[in-house]
Amino acid sequence: MKAVLGLATLALFLFGAGNAGAADFYKGKKIRLIVSSSPGGGNDTYSRLLARHIGRHIPGNPSIIVQNMPGAGGVRAASYLYNKAKRDGTVMEQINWGVWNWQVVGDKARGSQFDFNKMQAIGVIIIENGLIYSRKDRFKSLDDIKKSGKLARVGISGNQSSGFVIGNILEKLRGETLFEYVFGYPGARQYSLAFRQGEVDVSGNVTSSFMDQLGDMWKAGDIVMLAQTGTVKGEKAPEFPNAPLLEDLAKTEKQKNLVRATFLLSRYGRPYSFPPGVPADRVALVRKAFDATMKDPKFIAEGKKLGRDVDPTSGADLQKMWKDSLGASPEDKAIVSQIFNPKGKK
Repeated sequence: MKAVLGLATLALFLFGAGNAGAADFYKGKKIRLIVSSSPGGGNDTYSRLLARHIGRHIPGNPSIIVQNMPGAGGVRAASYLYNKAKRDGTVMEQINWGVWNWQVVGDKARGSQFDFNKMQAIGVIIIENGLIYSRKDRFKSLDDIKKSGKLARVGISGNQSSGFVIGNILEKLRGETLFEYVFGYPGARQYSLAFRQGEVDVSGNVTSSFMDQLGDMWKAGDIVMLAQTGTVKGEKAPEFPNAPLLEDLAKTEKQKNLVRATFLLSRYGRPYSFPPGVPADRVALVRKAFDATMKDPKFIAEGKKLGRDVDPTSGADLQKMWKDSLGASPEDKAIVSQIFNPKGKK
């Protein structure tokens, strides 16, 4: 009986020590939160919002330091996280939308720089509706672009940009070339400014960033909404009841599958992740803190002030999404490759 009690006591001690170790680890520490795009955009705004609140939900109350690392549509930051970041739980990243698709489609130059099967997901604050829109003084519809005999210039930061992805889908649904993609903008705020100043005719974004960066032009009637991806439930966003859903523009089963497969594999909002190798107890601790932050009234209230909604997905669910994406059928991978890495486009 004494031996049994001794083993039970030892097990309790070891279990408690493990938990205490994870909790004590963060006392007096700093966590570096890397943002995969430039300052001022949606990724940056959400990440700085998270940084101001998540620390108090992590035992030890570490300070959170935000660092922007734009480049190559988020590939630079993801590559840094996977290959160079400390693996002790003091570096996390906001992964740019769709970066994992370079791995899904087997892109040698970009997809070989990381393995999302080994990344350790923390969670997603929100999955948003994607938009593509034009200046009203340039084009009033997709048919208008076609009739003009010109290609509408679309400002983007990379192949993961909403304007590039949605634009390519629209071209495939209509069977015609409509857009000239202008690469080189560091992030959404920069190509939104280019749109405002008339450097480009068309742009893309998600709802919250669009309203933040171009809401005044929208309210003034200076923007035409060409299409939207829809909410997570597949519905039109309430802000844009007259803009068609991509799925509604798809007429054949093949076209519907194009829309479905593209967003099945990429529409995970603005995910947060640790690199591989972070101790499991620390991952669990920060996941729990992330979930608690998502329910924190102060976090939610500040988000509302910033015009940023909260509709979270847990780290465990995000991990499964990545696994499902990377294990997609060859047919779905081929479809995504057509959109994210089409021939003749960067």
